[in-house]
Amino acid sequence: MDDKRKEQYRETVTQESIMVTKEDEHLVDSFFSSHPIEVSDEGFSHRVMRHLPKSAWQLNRIWTIVCTVLGILLLYFSKGVQALCGTISGLWADLSTNMLYHQSLLMTYLALICVLMVGGYMAATSER
Repeated sequence: MDDKRKEQYRETVTQESIMVTKEDEHLVDSFFSSHPIEVSDEGFSHRVMRHLPKSAWQLNRIWTIVCTVLGILLLYFSKGVQALCGTISGLWADLSTNMLYHQSLLMTYLALICVLMVGGYMAATSER
């Protein structure tokens, strides 16, 4: 390879990525907001989802159930349930005692309820 080709190769290999500034991002955002692109689906996605094999969905459900049962059995036989219950009750007692002296206990319970409700909502909507 001659020197000129080696230099061209080095330039292509060591070429740094282009830095995008806030102004560039603003220009791109304004362009796409003024030129919206709408692709008509005409129910194509729904038809594709309807024609997917049911066996894949059933295998996913079966695999989830098997893994859940194995996890519960593993916790039970390794005395993990007792350790988990002991840890949770100890944490609850420490939290209640600590928050009683430093913050409102009602606020702590409300925050815990909010976290549980958001977690429940996320678990319920993850199937969709």
